[in-house]
Formats: sequence, structure tokens, C-alpha cells
Amino acid sequence: MSATTTRGSEHPALRGLIVRVSVVVCVALAAYVGAARLDDTIAVFDFRADLNASLSYRDRTYLPGQGLAGDWRVLEDARLWMPRDATYRVVEEPGVGQETQRYARFFLLGLLLTRRQVDSAKAEYAFCYGCTAATLGERFQVLSRSSDVLFGRFRS
Repeated sequence: MSATTTRGSEHPALRGLIVRVSVVVCVALAAYVGAARLDDTIAVFDFRADLNASLSYRDRTYLPGQGLAGDWRVLEDARLWMPRDATYRVVEEPGVGQETQRYARFFLLGLLLTRRQVDSAKAEYAFCYGCTAATLGERFQVLSRSSDVLFGRFRS
């Protein structure tokens, strides 16, 4: 009977050893597969970083498309002219489409961070879509313009 007991007690120890070795092999295999795929994963980010680095500041900031709030030259002039604590308002003539109105307001909020967009006529600066200089009155001094947008300030 003692021979049977000895075999039975060795068997659970052998099972434990097999389980431990299996876990180690599984973890090692997963680490190897992960390390092999890591190069492919990083290559995707590396490609996008190279693409982004090849663009100029203007190209990264003023992406082409519907979300831009007017000509990039006018927007860059506004970003450089306006003090960081300035207020501005966005004015649209009735003929300007809903899409332009929505995109313009949100794009300007992000581009002109630290400056406040207000609806008040007391704003120091203004963007006017589909307007002429006369639309905003005699006090309005145009600082930059394009075919679809005016940017300027109100004289005191």
C-alpha cells in the first residue's frame, strides 16, 4: 500500500509542475508575440508623426476643408493682431449659410484661445461673414479681409 501512496502523492506534484511550466510558456509566448507586433504598431504612429512633421505650422493649423472659418490669411492676421485678453464677436449677414456660421464660431473658439467670443456690441474686435465694412459702422476699422470674411477692430 505504501507504493500506491507514494505514486499518488507524486502525481499531484507532477501536475502542479506541468501547470506552472504551461503558465510560464504561455506568458513567454504572449510576450514574444506582443514584442513582434510592437514594431508594426509603432510604425503606424511613426508614419503619422513623419507626415505631421512634414507639414508647416500653417498647414497643421489651417487644415483645408469645410471646418475653416474663412481665408487662413485673415485668421492668422486676427490671431497675431488680437491681444490675448481681447473680446471679439462674430457677425453674419443673412445670406451666409448655416454651415459657415456653425463652423466659424467653433473654429474661432479653438484658434483664438484666451480671447473671449461674445455676442455684445461692446466687443473690441469682430469677424464679419458676408459683410461689407459699412455693415459694422463707421467705427469699424478693417485690419484684414478676404472674399468671404472681414476682420477688424472698433475704434474708440
